[in-house]
Amino acid sequence: MKEDVQSIHIGEIIRQKSGKTAPRVVVRLLEKLIHQDEINYILSNYGHLSGLAFVKALMSYFDVRSEWINPQNLPDSGRCIFVCNHPLGAYDGITISHLVGTHYGDVRYVVNDLLYNLEPLRPIFIPVNKFGRQSKDSVRMLDQTLQSNIPLVSFPAGICSRKIDGKIQDLPWAKSFVKQAIEYDRPIVPLFFDGKNSNLFYNIELVRKWFGIKLNVGMALLPHEMFGVKHKRFDVYVGKPIMPCEIDSYGKTPKEIAQAIRKLVYTLKKK
Repeated sequence: MKEDVQSIHIGEIIRQKSGKTAPRVVVRLLEKLIHQDEINYILSNYGHLSGLAFVKALMSYFDVRSEWINPQNLPDSGRCIFVCNHPLGAYDGITISHLVGTHYGDVRYVVNDLLYNLEPLRPIFIPVNKFGRQSKDSVRMLDQTLQSNIPLVSFPAGICSRKIDGKIQDLPWAKSFVKQAIEYDRPIVPLFFDGKNSNLFYNIELVRKWFGIKLNVGMALLPHEMFGVKHKRFDVYVGKPIMPCEIDSYGKTPKEIAQAIRKLVYTLKKK
């Protein structure tokens, strides 16, 4: 492996994040679960690429095809906040970034700060701490993006979809994108990503919830799910942009508005 190309070592990441060294048997299990060898193979062969060029290489490596449905709804300007359901938890972000970035020439994508360890994707990533206070750098990066003309992609659910009431759907959406659209005068473009993870993923999550297991097993399985998308096709349905002056018509509070737009997203495929 080239010295100037990054590689992932899950044991070291755990040590840096927690300050503790995980048992070797646990590290080996996690290495297999996250497909560490294959990730490092990708980084070794494509790690010299950066941003959208690396995203394009991933689309080619996984042989994933994707298309806009109702592309006429895409605004001429990319100065929008693109909000989408989050069925896959990993590759839906790559696909949306590829589609938006190809269409508008650039993109930024809000992600869990753990993913910021993937250096080739840092140019398009805006890291967000899902479990604590945001760093000053993250706040600055988000503010700079929102003030610019660069498209911003967000998955307001924060985590990937679960099986709820027999249907695969997001948890309630966070309201931050509503506040951002109003403050920075950006239209909201609703997107519906047509895809799902394996039945094993959803069933394990149901079992975890049934037994009250606090460990987020689903998150640990996401890398494995990502490598299951090879040779697939995903359609992304585009809704009509919601202009800043129209946002208030969706509810009285940002929280209500966020849930109303979430509901709208799930009607896009039917329409």
